[in-house]
Amino acid sequence: MRSTLILLLSVVSTEAATLSGTVRDSEGAVISNAHVVVHWDPSGSNYLKDNLGIKQDIAATTDSNGHFSIDLPPGFYDVFATAMAFTPHCYKVRVKNKETRTYEVKLKMSPVTSKELV
Repeated sequence: MRSTLILLLSVVSTEAATLSGTVRDSEGAVISNAHVVVHWDPSGSNYLKDNLGIKQDIAATTDSNGHFSIDLPPGFYDVFATAMAFTPHCYKVRVKNKETRTYEVKLKMSPVTSKELV
């Protein structure tokens, strides 16, 4: 178990990719404290040697500028972004070995919330 963990950490550190971006509303204003969750999609792992992924979901919160950054092993991921009063957004991304991938998110106001605010 311990050697497996050390091996996984060494793979992540030597081949890590970075997924970063900014979460904005439909008008372009940044959204601070938005939640970004990254979930590995193991589909195709048997065919693509670089779909290493990790089994645990990784969560991040955007800073005051709406920015987030997450280090990941190469692979296919589902990225979920949400914030209070906005409709959640999901997108599939592939990050490659030592790549920095930028993901810009635009969240739309939730129809339920917008009706309650009127």
